[in-house]
Amino acid sequence: MRILITAGGTAERIDPVRAITNTSTGKLGTLIAARFAARDAVEKIYYICSNTAQSPQLCDKLELIRVTDVAELEAAVRGVLSRDKIDAAIHGMAVSDYRVKTVTTAAILAENIAGAALCDAEDLVGDIEQAIVTAPGLDNTEKLSSNEENLVVMFERTPKVIALFRELAPEALLVGFKLLDGVSRETLLDTAYALLERNACAFVLANDAQEIFADKHVGYLLDRARHVRRFETKGTIADGIYDAIAAASGGKL
Repeated sequence: MRILITAGGTAERIDPVRAITNTSTGKLGTLIAARFAARDAVEKIYYICSNTAQSPQLCDKLELIRVTDVAELEAAVRGVLSRDKIDAAIHGMAVSDYRVKTVTTAAILAENIAGAALCDAEDLVGDIEQAIVTAPGLDNTEKLSSNEENLVVMFERTPKVIALFRELAPEALLVGFKLLDGVSRETLLDTAYALLERNACAFVLANDAQEIFADKHVGYLLDRARHVRRFETKGTIADGIYDAIAAASGGKL
């Protein structure tokens, strides 16, 4: 089998020396990679992770691909799926939902809004929103001055990388991940199952940030029949994902 794993978290640049990222370490991804690498039936592992993520144990069958932001992640996934046939993809990377569109200041925004041609009260909200969106930005191709007051960062949505797997590898077994924070068990599982259905995943690993600690990581693995398996640590989650892929692979593992 040929496996693709993503891990860690993306970082979106504000300027050349500043970025917005998340706290994902990639530790779980390294454990998942180790489980698959130990099996003779696994011929190749493509491991795509962020530059700051923990590194998996390297071996002849593992190809490590480092990325920084969503654009690089998308390019890496497209590259792998266009040149090789993947049997299973474990998409565990914490992908940024937004990337930086414009960096400006409150003063520039105010000036742009003041200069907007406002119509009547009914159009006021739309006019203000348009004035904000079209406000001139600072040059963030170079380091922004630390003397700027009231810096404003405007974001835009990033493409959903998980959709690429169904587009470019429709026959691969896909494991998606869903992380929420401080929600009910029912909401967590319902949201994870919606992700599974929307992206035709074989499985989704649901997590709540309130149940993740240094020595404990509660995870719930859902399948298409909505069966749920609960795990208590990163190690048992890695085992559970491997076992689920093995059982669904038709005897390949």
